[in-house]
Amino acid sequence: MVYSDFYARFHDWRRRVGTALLAVWRFRPSRVYLIINGLLQLGAWWAAVYIYRHLTGKLLVQHYNVDYGIDLAGDPSHIFYYPLFGLAILILNLSVAAGLSRHKNFFTFTHLLSVAATVFAVFLGLAMMFIYLVNFR
Repeated sequence: MVYSDFYARFHDWRRRVGTALLAVWRFRPSRVYLIINGLLQLGAWWAAVYIYRHLTGKLLVQHYNVDYGIDLAGDPSHIFYYPLFGLAILILNLSVAAGLSRHKNFFTFTHLLSVAATVFAVFLGLAMMFIYLVNFR
């Protein structure tokens, strides 16, 4: 069986990516951050589905200002953008951490990136809570 250069490079790339992701996973604090972030992501997706299903009209209030009132409203399906942004930040930070797996400050960078993704997920949860309060209370 003849193997092409592309096939060999693909499997070499796959092995390097697997090794880099395994380095991130073997770092114990990274596992804790990923589990916490995963739970926060599940909560955000659950909140988005709950808000979407219980919305009675065709308008979703996404932001309310005390001085000006409602200043951001849109289609109810826009509620799914919030957890999607959180998932994108998690994947981006995980990819950057895996890319830095051979760097001498890998552990510091992994901590910073994981904490940033977790803090973003916490603020995302708060945003979902406020969207719920504005639309249903």
